[in-house]
Amino acid sequence: MPVKTLKGKNLTWINIDKLDNEALDFLKTNYKFHHLDYEDLEGERQTPKIDVYKNYLFLVLHFPTWQTTGKKVSSHEVDVFIGDDYLITVQHTKSKEMKSLFYKVMKNKKMKSAWLDNDSGHLLYKITDSLFRTAQPIVDNIGKQINILENKIFTGEQDVRIVRELAIHRRNVLHMRRIIDPQRYLVGNLTHIRRSFLDDSMALYFDDITDYLNKILLITETYKDTIDGLHVTVESLINHRTNKVISALTVISVSLLPLTLLSGIYGMNIIGLPHAQNPVWVWMMFLGLFAVIMITIFIMKKRKWL
Repeated sequence: MPVKTLKGKNLTWINIDKLDNEALDFLKTNYKFHHLDYEDLEGERQTPKIDVYKNYLFLVLHFPTWQTTGKKVSSHEVDVFIGDDYLITVQHTKSKEMKSLFYKVMKNKKMKSAWLDNDSGHLLYKITDSLFRTAQPIVDNIGKQINILENKIFTGEQDVRIVRELAIHRRNVLHMRRIIDPQRYLVGNLTHIRRSFLDDSMALYFDDITDYLNKILLITETYKDTIDGLHVTVESLINHRTNKVISALTVISVSLLPLTLLSGIYGMNIIGLPHAQNPVWVWMMFLGLFAVIMITIFIMKKRKWL
């Protein structure tokens, strides 16, 4: 059964690790939530939001997760119903972070007492704080990878693989920002909502989460600026290297033009060409022209025109 329950003194935490018909029937039978909330549960992926009702709140939260296989940041949606004596967390797909958190509370008596012996607002704080804290290792890993990539760039590696890695990190940073930014406003709104399970004392706790999310977002913005700068640097270095190659090819092509012209003239059946009957002089002209070209290239190289 996807519905798991933990009971405290005056509080019940119900965790639904996979939303299916059985879980929906359980909710509709035991709780009289608004039909729009059930439509949101049964619908497609929702944007982060908070709906305030007289006796409960309905929240849609997104938490960042790291997909090892694709090496990318993605989000996991958790829908929350919170009332006076209950808190319900609903997952559309299973999350190892949420599962680990639930069973950790269930198996640790001290932790269970600390989490479930207070009101539901305190439990909401504990759950959101724990899930948002998983963003820190993800951000640290992104920063570590960016530092490694930066060292590669400035030690001479500028190729398609580096450009692709930069694109991957930029995608992860943008995904992280897209996940975290809406959550700041949502959690900030919780500090202003007053219910029996969300009193003035809880505002300080949710302010702490907001400050943490602001810090994560600031770090993410810094990484974005770093990646943008590295991208410009790589493009400049690649363009410089390409220009050097083009310059070298241009010098070779231009250097061969006089020799090609001279060989073309003496290769035609034209009567009266100078020294046409004396191969030594013809070769002397070729050698002299070649010497002039080499001296010209040397002078241009010395003046750093090439």
